[in-house]
Amino acid sequence: MRTQIKIRHIAFIVVFYMTNTYAQEYPTKSVRFVVASGPGGSTDGVSRIIGDKLSEYWLQQIVHDNRPGAGGILAADITARSLADGYTILVGTSAGIAVSVSLYKNLPYNPDKSFSPITIAGIQDYILIAHPNSVKSVEELINISKLKPNSISYSHTGAGTGTHLSGELFKKVSGIHMLSVPYKSIGAALTAVISGEVQLSFCSLYSALLHIKSGRIKPIAVTGIKRSSAIPELPTFKELGFREYESRNWYGFLAPAKTPEHIIMKLNGDIRRALKDPSVKERMIKQGIDPEDSTPEEFSNFIKLEKEKYAKLIKFSNIRIE
Repeated sequence: MRTQIKIRHIAFIVVFYMTNTYAQEYPTKSVRFVVASGPGGSTDGVSRIIGDKLSEYWLQQIVHDNRPGAGGILAADITARSLADGYTILVGTSAGIAVSVSLYKNLPYNPDKSFSPITIAGIQDYILIAHPNSVKSVEELINISKLKPNSISYSHTGAGTGTHLSGELFKKVSGIHMLSVPYKSIGAALTAVISGEVQLSFCSLYSALLHIKSGRIKPIAVTGIKRSSAIPELPTFKELGFREYESRNWYGFLAPAKTPEHIIMKLNGDIRRALKDPSVKERMIKQGIDPEDSTPEEFSNFIKLEKEKYAKLIKFSNIRIE
């Protein structure tokens, strides 16, 4: 009996030692961040800003594997199919995780079961911009649209994207009708506003800031729950009386499902530490992104609420992509 107890005790010590050794050693090699955007995009920016700081902590290289396409689905699918060992991490957005489940009939992964959330990393508001000679305020936009429905058009980056859903949500809460005009890229959507081809666009702060500073487009309002650090003088739609209007793009880190808990917690702790670093915060704010962090559980609950919100909007707007 004593021999059995001794063996069990030794086995427990070995398992405890090995588990803690692995937790301390991770990562022992380069870590791949699968980025749900092309180089130069805001998601890529988050990946590189956080990755630079993690490389300092870990003394390991971060490989940024840019996989744009299908609203983040391609990057999410690659991550979901990867080994759950902590060496492949998704840097994703609301599109591939919270929106896609309601937008597409068939996904190559299960958004509810294919990932282990690590932490949210940042939130970027969308911004309503206008051609300099177009509407000057939300009030003017509503007045014109009620007098002449669909006389005002807005550009976006395709059905079901954040820029499209921001416009559809505003149409829902305001009761107006605007003409939706899709483009293949945010650059093309912005060019359409600058040239006067369309009057308005809902786009990311990151994409709009340079053009706002140059005077080629006019900012009207931001779509978040509070004013943006990047352009604090601009009011939110909530301030303008639209209390139910909120549209934001979020960025987060997720691992393949069944990634060991000690690795998830190691990643969570180090990414949250990076997000609190003054140099990281400064770089993110310059890109129009407000740094945020969370526990894995908080991030999981947040994703659940986001899925419910987008499901209602997509159903109301009758948006579907086969």
